[in-house]
Amino acid sequence: MARHQHPYPTEDSDRILQPQGRGRLRDRGRRIFAATATAVLLLTGVTACSDSPASTSPKSSTAPKEPFAPAQLAQAWKSPRAEGDSLRTPYMAAWRTPGALYVGRGTGVEILDPATGKKLGTVVPPEPDMTPCGMTEGLTADGLGAIAWIKGDPEALRAGCDRISLIDTRNGNKIAWTKQISGAPLNGKPLTNDTTRLAFLTGDVLAVMTPNTVVGLRLDGAEAWTWRNIGVALDKYVLNWDMTAHQDRIMIMIGIEGGPELWRYWVSTLDASGKEVSKEPVPMPVPSKGDVSLVGAAPMTAIVRPYGFDKVTKPELVTFNRDGSVARRIPLASAAGEIRLNQSWRLGRAKRFDIAFSGSTAYLVAGNPASSTAPIQIVALDLESGATLWTEAVDTVTIPRFLGVDKDTVYVLAGKISQDMPVYAYAAKDGTRTQISTVKATGELLSVESLIIDYNAGSLALTEPGQGPSGTIMFRPTS
Repeated sequence: MARHQHPYPTEDSDRILQPQGRGRLRDRGRRIFAATATAVLLLTGVTACSDSPASTSPKSSTAPKEPFAPAQLAQAWKSPRAEGDSLRTPYMAAWRTPGALYVGRGTGVEILDPATGKKLGTVVPPEPDMTPCGMTEGLTADGLGAIAWIKGDPEALRAGCDRISLIDTRNGNKIAWTKQISGAPLNGKPLTNDTTRLAFLTGDVLAVMTPNTVVGLRLDGAEAWTWRNIGVALDKYVLNWDMTAHQDRIMIMIGIEGGPELWRYWVSTLDASGKEVSKEPVPMPVPSKGDVSLVGAAPMTAIVRPYGFDKVTKPELVTFNRDGSVARRIPLASAAGEIRLNQSWRLGRAKRFDIAFSGSTAYLVAGNPASSTAPIQIVALDLESGATLWTEAVDTVTIPRFLGVDKDTVYVLAGKISQDMPVYAYAAKDGTRTQISTVKATGELLSVESLIIDYNAGSLALTEPGQGPSGTIMFRPTS
């Protein structure tokens, strides 16, 4: 069947056909990937890149007491490119254990030896005709993770991402249980989607987002609670657009079709018991042709962006209080240049942005990464006041990617397409910069801006979000 664009649903739809993002979309009878963010920024995930030392002189040494990174990292191995239908090969998430790196895509969850890159196997689905469609961003302290599955043809009209399995990575990747978690029916018919959001919460609860509910599951598979969006009682087409979670708070962005922009958005906030803590859903107004995305729940934030060709309206970082109310709307502007909300895509058109958070501070990138004269900058932003705390240079012709952050330091990879990449430590108090490591060039061109960055204890994994020239490139300390 030929594929063509059909970006908007209708009131009598019983499938979620969501507004188009960039890339291929399925035809009317097939699913369209959701254009939403999942949040947790892996830092959840922040990224950056750079090259030569910046023009500013260092103020003082900020080298951490315990080295964040070895003095030099070099490529240890490279896995093959993702193969299969390009609609199913996008990245979902990665899990790390002492002896394995799990790389999840819509075609399967591959298990690699982190030292050699050798394929150790895959996470076997509970039934042969199941394919993955969602994955927790990480594991619990006990090595538990969750994967969602579609049973049958993942591109069939009524295929639903509604089977959830708990995986025990410490017990041979054994499936502890599999549950079918479906959304509430609309007009008497199941409402389905081809991706979902999964997240662990305080109190050993797994939150599962369906098209119009969120279900909390205990680790034994028993249902702890169910939250239903406002459309369920009204039997109206109100969609759970996205979900982010951290510790004891869940944010759900809901979408209602209608109005001049075709879709209107609200955010509801729940606690870990499934109780809605916000008095009512918070409206999220969006500039004409712009978009809104949840970013993370620690702190709880969203990003409102103008239309790509709108160079006047500034994007906003919206922060939320624990009761779900809006704390502050912070225009993202800097004297260092345009704030660069670089993003990489995941399965289901979920987005990750280049932002790092630590306490009440957000770190962003500003400037022109292609400039050979003006170094791109790291900007520290106070989320409580909206004020800029400091701005410090990275390098010229650089794409910064955040590797990690703590209360004292933010760590930045000065990303390069084909050169050695410095790793810088910036002091949280004043932005003092110290080079602490170098990632050696690979001898091939890297699409640094869109790569998935996963740094952990001296090893750096760069993973293509889709069908790139390779799968994952692992960098490890040189001897």
